[in-house]
Amino acid sequence: MSITAMSGPVISYGQAPSDYNPEAAPSLFFAGLGLLDPRPFYTYEPGQNMGNVTAGFLGVSRILTVNQVPSAIAAANIAAAQVPTAATPLTLVSSTGSGITVGVSIVSAATNTSVTGLLAIDGAAGLVSFGSAGTVQIWDPTKAISRAVRVTSVGNDSTATFTVRGYDIYGYPLTETITGANAGVAAGKKAFKYIASVTPAGTLSGSNVSVGTSDVYGFPIYSAAFVPGTEADVGISWSGAGITATTGYTAGDTTSPATATTGDVRGSYATQSASDGSKRLCITQSPALANIGSVTGLFGQTNYAG
Repeated sequence: MSITAMSGPVISYGQAPSDYNPEAAPSLFFAGLGLLDPRPFYTYEPGQNMGNVTAGFLGVSRILTVNQVPSAIAAANIAAAQVPTAATPLTLVSSTGSGITVGVSIVSAATNTSVTGLLAIDGAAGLVSFGSAGTVQIWDPTKAISRAVRVTSVGNDSTATFTVRGYDIYGYPLTETITGANAGVAAGKKAFKYIASVTPAGTLSGSNVSVGTSDVYGFPIYSAAFVPGTEADVGISWSGAGITATTGYTAGDTTSPATATTGDVRGSYATQSASDGSKRLCITQSPALANIGSVTGLFGQTNYAG
């Protein structure tokens, strides 16, 4: 049987004053009820071929968007210690390990073209398919970790920058420029799923730098506020305990257009204890009523692509 699709809204009622229904009851939906992803690359198009992806999230409120154990935080799992040269991309790791998968290929959601040779952070993102044709697919919260990166400098690289290019969890291009540190760690703010390159610029110290993952995690859906204990907008659990303070929470950056130095467009949470490969991050999100009808409302501003 083919997909039945219609332009809503669809109203289901139990009974009306003029129409008594002796079997009025809750409606039941096989495999649950989901929120359609409205972005052109993922949404339903009338008349589309069977098997074309129509993506969404399981549930329409308190959606479990992340349910995954991130790998241990690492200082050099993206690029091992090396002396950088301005305008020359750093050599990225070439072997899978420490939460990084090498040689990953994706289809860019912006251009619908294949991109190869990427590093995936905590595995590639995924969708769970339904039916033999696999047309309807639900974003998999067990493959939904995205993280900000950090650059560690041995010398004084505070007059240098490091431009990270890659893709977010949905395969949209993402670029961030991070100012280097003086014998320390320079932390990024944007959550990456895939890394394509890290390129230094400016005046470098001539000492080693390395690039690794941080414990700043991106939200898959735009978050405007966090009110601990209410799960209005977003609820967070880390290592089996619900988060009851706003420390570490950052709302989605609404700067339009986004730039190379603005924050993550959907928002992020910095865990208050280090990831170690055993602590689980769970995020539930309830999109605001005013936001569910638009791409920007659900996913924030368009990423800065560089």
